[in-house]
Amino acid sequence: MAVALISWFLVLFSSFHGCYAQIPPNISLGSSIVAGSNASWRSLSADFAFGFYPLASGLYLVGIWFDKISERTLVWSANRDNPAERGSTVRLTLPGQLELRYVNGSTQLIYAGAAASLGFMGNDGNFVLRDANSVVMWQSFDFPTDTLLPGQVVDELTKLYSNEKGTVDYSTGNFMLEMQKDGNLVLSAYRFSDPGYWYTGTLVTNVSLYFDPKTALMYLVNGSNVNIHALTKNISIPVEDYYHRATIDDHGNFQQYVYPKVNGRNWERVWRAVEEPCFVNSICGVYGFCTSPDNETVSCSCLPGYIPFDPNDLSKGCHPEIVLNYCADPSIRNFTVEVIDDADFPFEGYADLARVRNVDVEGCKKAVVSPLAT
Repeated sequence: MAVALISWFLVLFSSFHGCYAQIPPNISLGSSIVAGSNASWRSLSADFAFGFYPLASGLYLVGIWFDKISERTLVWSANRDNPAERGSTVRLTLPGQLELRYVNGSTQLIYAGAAASLGFMGNDGNFVLRDANSVVMWQSFDFPTDTLLPGQVVDELTKLYSNEKGTVDYSTGNFMLEMQKDGNLVLSAYRFSDPGYWYTGTLVTNVSLYFDPKTALMYLVNGSNVNIHALTKNISIPVEDYYHRATIDDHGNFQQYVYPKVNGRNWERVWRAVEEPCFVNSICGVYGFCTSPDNETVSCSCLPGYIPFDPNDLSKGCHPEIVLNYCADPSIRNFTVEVIDDADFPFEGYADLARVRNVDVEGCKKAVVSPLAT
C-alpha cells in the first residue's frame, strides 16, 4: 500500500512538473529592468529576451531579440527614435502599465490601457500583458517595427518601417511596408510620397499578411483565412530546426531569413520581394544614382553636375553643384547633355523627373531647351 501511494505521488508530481514546464515565467507587477544591468525577461525556451538592447552609441532600446544565437538580432523596439541612457528603467508598474523611465525623469508609456496583472515573454518572440482573467491586454506582435516572426499577422493599415542604417542606427528609416485597406501589400519610400515600387496586386478587401508558424511560409489570406497570394514558397526544413524572421531593411527590401539552431553562423535569405536592389525608389536619395553589379550590394553616387548632401553617406542624396536661375536669366543656355548607359528610370511622373521618348541625344537636348525658352 505504501509503495502504491509513493508511486501515485510520483506520477502526480511528474504531471504537475510537466505542466509547469509549458508555462512561460510570469513577470509580476512591480518588476523592472535597468539599462546596463544585462538583466532581461527571457522566454522559457531562452530563444527570446525582453529588456534593454545595447547600441554601438552606448544608448539602449527597449526591445526583444533572439537571445540564443551569437548574432543577437533585434526584432522589436518600443523607443527606436528615442534611445535610453544607462540607468533608465523599464517597469511593469503596480497599476498594470508598461513604462519606460529615462534617466532625466521623463517617461514613455509603452502600454497605458486597462490594468494588466502580469506579463510574459513567449517562446514565439511575442511579449504579452494579460489581465486577471488571462485576457490579452497588449502584445508586441500587434505593434511591429521592422520585423515579423512566425505566428505574426499584419492586418490592414498596419505598417512596418525600415531602420535608418543597418545595425548602426535603428531609428525609423525611409521605407515602409503597408498592408493597405484595398488588400494590396506595398513597399514604398513613404518620405518621398512614393506610390510604391513593389506590390502584390491583391485588390481584395479584408486581407492580412500571415507568417505561418507551422510552415514558416508567408502568404496573404482573406477574411476566411483562405490563401490568396503566397510570398514564400520554399523553406528550409524541418521548420523547427531553424529560427525565422522577415525584415524590411534599410535598403527598402522585404526579405525572409532562416538561422540554423545548431551550428548556425549567420542568417540565410530564403526570399526577397525585390530582386534588383536599385529598383527601390529613392534608395540613393534625391538625384542619387544607384548601381548594383551583383544584385546584392548597393553603391550610390551622384548624377553628373551634382554633389552629395553628405559626403560620408551618399544614400542621403545629392544637389546641384551650381544653382542657376534660368527664369531670372534666360540667356543662360550653356549646358551639356551626357549619356548614361544602361540606366533604369523611375516610374514616370515620379519626383521632379520627366521622360522624353524615342529621341536621340540632340532630341533630348532640344526637349530640355524648349521649356526653358518659354
